[in-house]
Amino acid sequence: MRILVTGASGFVGQTTCAELVYRGHEVSALVRRPGSQPASTQPVAGDLRDGERLRAAVAEAAPECVIHLAAEIASQRDAKQIREINVHGTSRLLAACANAGVRRVVFASTVVTGDAQGELLDEQTELPVETAYGASKQECERMLSASTMQWVVVRPSHVYGAGGWFAEEIVGRLRQPLRLAVVGRGNNWWDMVRVEDVAAAFALAAEHAPSGEIYHCADGEPITYYDFVALTAKSLGVEAPRRIPAWIARLAAGRDPIAAVTRSGRTSNAKLKHELGWTPRWPSVYEGVPDAVAALLSA
Repeated sequence: MRILVTGASGFVGQTTCAELVYRGHEVSALVRRPGSQPASTQPVAGDLRDGERLRAAVAEAAPECVIHLAAEIASQRDAKQIREINVHGTSRLLAACANAGVRRVVFASTVVTGDAQGELLDEQTELPVETAYGASKQECERMLSASTMQWVVVRPSHVYGAGGWFAEEIVGRLRQPLRLAVVGRGNNWWDMVRVEDVAAAFALAAEHAPSGEIYHCADGEPITYYDFVALTAKSLGVEAPRRIPAWIARLAAGRDPIAAVTRSGRTSNAKLKHELGWTPRWPSVYEGVPDAVAALLSA
């Protein structure tokens, strides 16, 4: 299948492209800077902020399916920037897809939209939407549902692995002299998933999922936020993390990024497993985190 991936040079994008190439697909990578595309992909120059360039890029790639991963993430403090890229950028992309006759779009949404108070979230759950990032993803889902193309939504939980925010915000800061501080008590549930398993979910959604379906993507064993950071610290061989009050963290990082950290939620992967045959390579962080840390330390 000819597949165009947006956000291809990002943390999830690089792994997703590698998975698609491994499965034998012909993969194009939407990049703002040619040369930043993942290995074995064809670069296509485009930008979600520029509708004309985006239309030209999609027409050039002529994909049968677009996997839309590009987005501002939850740690972005500027709500206007989140809306510009996530909402308006997606609107421009869908218009470009419709113009080029793209048959299918797979969209990377999220279950991390607000505090679920520890509830087990499945695809029938109405997600609590409390952040600009969460609101942007929900608005994009509504846009997709109103389109005439085939569409599938995959909602990953917190995605970790040997790179991205895990390397920068958790591993990197735990290795600094003052160490990373856990916000609040840290007894809130975090639903986690390894990046390689997310990539497999996107590939399966592109290949097999019925149009109009939503799938939650998480491993089978949630962990508290504090225990996740403590597990990472242990894997690094450094001291356990300290704690700081949430109100102090909000002053430094802003409301929405701290809301994403202190959110408590668990996610069911039953539908993804049952309908698409998804089997996570890393069924829990207790296997996945030490492996990711080892990979980072050996890089």
